Amino acid sequence: MDFIRYRVVDADGTFLDEFSTNAPDFARERIDRIRKYRPNLIVTETDDNRRKD
Repeated sequence: MDFIRYRVVDADGTFLDEFSTNAPDFARERIDRIRKYRPNLIVTETDDNRRKD
């Protein structure tokens, strides 16, 4: 499965959340819940596929 790691910080750089998922709808809902209280978010998406060697 392909997972994406999401890191969420506010405009000041304060860490708010970090999680991995392969469900973009879940990620959008989770980020929107935070955005409700902190509207100026910076969301970084990175590949989170761990090798199974």
